[in-house]
Order: sequence, then C-alpha cells, then structure tokens
Amino acid sequence: MINIRPLIEQRLRAEIPDFKEVGGAASLANILQGRISDPGCYVFQERNSAANNDSVGATMQRVTELIAVVTIVRNVRDSRGSDAADTSQAFQANIQTALLGWQPHPSTDSMEFVSGALVSFDNGFLIWKDTYKTYQFIRSI
Repeated sequence: MINIRPLIEQRLRAEIPDFKEVGGAASLANILQGRISDPGCYVFQERNSAANNDSVGATMQRVTELIAVVTIVRNVRDSRGSDAADTSQAFQANIQTALLGWQPHPSTDSMEFVSGALVSFDNGFLIWKDTYKTYQFIRSI
C-alpha cells in the first residue's frame, strides 16, 4: 500500500501557501502535545479498513483509508472564538478545494470528504479536524 500522507502534505503546501506549517503526525494526541504553528495544518492516517476478499485464488481487497487533516488557527482578540472559527472555516474551504476529487497516486481513488468536527478552542487556539478518504487495492502475490 502506498503511504499517501506525504503526498497530501505536499499538495497542501503547494495549494495553500498561507499555512506557516504543514506537517505529518502520528495522531491527534501527538499534535496537541507538540509545538503547533498558527496557522498550521497537520496530516495523519486516522485508520484503514479492508473489504472482504471476493476473488478466487489470489487475495485482492479494497482498502478504505481515512486521513485526518487538522487545522489550527489562533485569535486572542475574540474570547468566544467566532473570529477564529471564521478563519478556520476559510482554511477548511481551501483544503477542500485542494483535496476533493484529487487523486494522490495512480494506485488510489480520488479523495472524498467524510466529516469535520471541532477538536477544541482554548487560549485563542481553534483546532478543527476534517476527515478525507480514498481507496487502494491490496493483492497477494
């Protein structure tokens, strides 16, 4: 299976130069525990799952790969977070434009949007996580 996380990072760096940092991570917890940039974007593999093998003989399975794209912005002037939320939403729209329908690698399907949710708003930092998915096939030899 192809590791598409670095390809997504490259795409986001190229398409959205307003991010101070675009990087990879192992998990959401690693992002929250580490140094973060404003505005920043962090990408990690959230999970994958395989469909049943329907072929006879060699194994061939379709794998659904979920990728988390975490956006971090900061605005300390608005204690309720509406300004940070507006800024975050603009970045989310840019990410969607960059990823939706884009094929990271010839062995994958085009990216699809799955869901998005607020992770936290604290000390002016608004952290939002969107999930995208693509599919790859794995085969036995």
